[in-house]
Amino acid sequence: MQEVLKDVSKCAFCGFCEWVCPTIIASDNLRHYGPRGRVNLIYMALKDGIITEKTMEGIYTCLLCRACELQCPAGIKIASDIREFRKYLLEKGYVR
Repeated sequence: MQEVLKDVSKCAFCGFCEWVCPTIIASDNLRHYGPRGRVNLIYMALKDGIITEKTMEGIYTCLLCRACELQCPAGIKIASDIREFRKYLLEKGYVR
């Protein structure tokens, strides 16, 4: 998970990724449903151990469409990081 933490740490929270995300658009712009919010959720979980129901909700609503990755100026592999984080959650016993 160190690679994922390193990758999500590159986020400058510019928001370029959000305008193309289908789930943030469908959720009336609730931040944890967008790529920037998901990157922040992953960062908080891996860095500070913060995993809540909202964390799970945000992570598991991602469609993994990768539209956000095309917009990310930092080159974060958002969908891949989310996929790896989902595996991590399952391994730790967080089942949704």
